[in-house]
Amino acid sequence: MTEIVLAHQVDLKTWRKAARHYALAGVPPETLSWRVAQSVAEAQQVFQSGPAEQKDPNAVLHLPRRLVEWILLGLQAPHPERFDALYRLVFRVVRDHLDLTTALEDPDVRAVVEFAEAVKAETERFRLEFARIFADPAQTVWSATPTAYLVEGNAAYCMARYARPWEIRTHYRSMKWDGKALWFGAGSTEPMAEPQGGWQQAGQGMWQDWPRTVLVPDAVEVETTASLDALGAEAMDCRSCTLWRPASRTVFGEGSAAARVMLVGEQPGDQEDQAGRPFVGPAGQVLERALEEAGLSRSSVYVTNAVKHFRFTWRNGRRLHQKPEQESVQACQMWLDAERRLIQPALIVMMGVTAAQSLLHRPVTISRERSRIFPLGEGSQGLVTVHPSYLLRLPSEADKQREYARFVEDLGRVKTFIDSLA
Repeated sequence: MTEIVLAHQVDLKTWRKAARHYALAGVPPETLSWRVAQSVAEAQQVFQSGPAEQKDPNAVLHLPRRLVEWILLGLQAPHPERFDALYRLVFRVVRDHLDLTTALEDPDVRAVVEFAEAVKAETERFRLEFARIFADPAQTVWSATPTAYLVEGNAAYCMARYARPWEIRTHYRSMKWDGKALWFGAGSTEPMAEPQGGWQQAGQGMWQDWPRTVLVPDAVEVETTASLDALGAEAMDCRSCTLWRPASRTVFGEGSAAARVMLVGEQPGDQEDQAGRPFVGPAGQVLERALEEAGLSRSSVYVTNAVKHFRFTWRNGRRLHQKPEQESVQACQMWLDAERRLIQPALIVMMGVTAAQSLLHRPVTISRERSRIFPLGEGSQGLVTVHPSYLLRLPSEADKQREYARFVEDLGRVKTFIDSLA
């Protein structure tokens, strides 16, 4: 019996290396045993196949995409036998050419699918709770109680959802984000205590690889999502257009689901992309000041963008805003429609051409559409105005003051309209 020791519960690097080597070598599953290291010292052991064993170091293990997805989720399952079950299925696919599309009732396939589905369901609950806990800026540490080993797999989601520092403690793993780097430590139930063995930075030592859980939502899921929190969680893994690759994160809308007013801009900027919140940069400061002068407050409205990722170009070491392409506007339409469905605002304020075209589905000229309230359908009224960033780009101080006053007047119309409903 050959024993394979994994550095931690979701040590993808070691499991993948061992599975590749032994499957290609034709080693039967029943001759292998898998376990997780019992100490930090033992965790430093990494699987190494001897030169005599490795017939072809360049050999490639081809696996169906479906099986790869099951493996990434299944490794996080709370069952000691998961390593063996996953390897057994890999072995049968490679050596026996098992067809996963026709073998869904096979006991090994059923077991692995059950692992994957259970982890996926718990991941969705974990993400919702994470978003709820850290929605309070004063909250910095969460003592979570997951059943599955899913903390590491959700690191990317957690960093995208809240860019500010946070820390998660569970029975098996501690994880923290300091705003710049991700760290892992041993499990701990004491929020303020240093994890046994200290913190290790992701990408170093035994933290070379682990399953990254990506739950890409489809249009049907978005259309049927029942809450803003769940919608925001789904949006973190959006891949509907190519903007997710260069951007740091999805920047979702912010505000109460009971808001009567929904403000829609174009897309997040550099500071929004870094902070993970809409309208926190210079344009956001202009907007907040104008809202206050109009008798409104940011806390009373819902703020979002037509496009949820930052499109930019690099120039002299800086990321400069680029207008989003129509492909991205169309791809993000499902998110804007879902936000509107869940909030059911009485009035939607379209700030700028991109927002107006996204909601009106036709070419728009701001000067012709501006400053009037009109039926928008689905129980909402609409108002078109300029984007706050327009006010920052005006060449003279006199122009800025004049146009800012007009912007405040438009928001004043919003205030009057909302007051009339009351």
